[in-house]
Amino acid sequence: MTPQPSRRGRGGFTLIELLVVIAIIAVLIALLLPAVQAAREAARRMQCTNNLKQLGLALHNYLDSHNVLPPAAQGGYGYVYMNYTGYSFLLPHIEQTAAFNIFNFSLTSGGSIPIQGWSQWGNSTGFGLQFGVFLCPSNRATGEVGATSSDGWSVPKAAVTDYLFNGGAGRYVIKGYGESDRMGPFGFDTATRLAEFRDGTSNTFLMGEAIGGNGRNKYYASGAGASRVCLPLASYNAAVPVYYDNLMFMAYGRSRTWTQGTATARIIGGLVARTVDLVGAPYKLNDCGAESGTDVFDAPPGSAYPTSAQKLPNFRSAHPGTTNFLFGDGGVRAIKDAIAPSVYQGLSTTGGSEVISADSY
Repeated sequence: MTPQPSRRGRGGFTLIELLVVIAIIAVLIALLLPAVQAAREAARRMQCTNNLKQLGLALHNYLDSHNVLPPAAQGGYGYVYMNYTGYSFLLPHIEQTAAFNIFNFSLTSGGSIPIQGWSQWGNSTGFGLQFGVFLCPSNRATGEVGATSSDGWSVPKAAVTDYLFNGGAGRYVIKGYGESDRMGPFGFDTATRLAEFRDGTSNTFLMGEAIGGNGRNKYYASGAGASRVCLPLASYNAAVPVYYDNLMFMAYGRSRTWTQGTATARIIGGLVARTVDLVGAPYKLNDCGAESGTDVFDAPPGSAYPTSAQKLPNFRSAHPGTTNFLFGDGGVRAIKDAIAPSVYQGLSTTGGSEVISADSY
């Protein structure tokens, strides 16, 4: 009789061995995950830098075509019912000529006075056009605010921006109200020439990150100077939803109540950011953002109009410890949160005559 081969039992993992393998895999994941996240953030930061470089090219192309920089917001009555924003004017220079042509810049709600053209029904399509170059990928990929106009049009998501124009270190965003040496390159109805950069284009920034969206703006700045505190965004107005966002085609430099379906919502972002608060106190980089409120209502140039009407947000980013800024020479530099207030403000002005060393920021 032919002997049968002996059967050997199949080897396998014991419970202890399996647990050891799982523990090793968990340790490897724990070690690799921060490196993967850091690599992803580095890639997002690079894309954010590239976005600002593209906007810098657009601004210089506009400058070459018109010999001045665009205003943050243009036209209007009393410097408050503005007509169109500088973001609209940049569209042809970021290869978005078709989008630019969608806007009807002859529309107005003021008869012979060119005001609020952006809010007319004929511009509703353009109002909802979002462009990736205006969004920091570390923050978001789209806006979140829907809106219904009093004219009857609505958009599910309005176009937003994470990069704001630099309004300087003065208490005003309109020329002629004093503190001219504290002005930045952009304001309402401004047309800044290159010759006005007396501090040099390499020592003055044009735009900076001022990220919007409630995801990164859990708080807002209340008060000014020594009384400024950061409060939960929900406490701004408990009666209506509040969004901290920068609607880039809404030519208001102030907060705005929108209708969303049958409810109302408050938008408290802006178009211009600066390095001081409404009383001129230093605004710390990456501090919580202030509500934008810039009603001036025909106050004559040179008048001592109350500075409480000149509220503007600050610059802040989604990148740990730094914020990207676009300078007048086209370069983009990451500025640390710990920058000295005097240096920070000096970089935001066009004619302050500050002497700033390259190793001070």
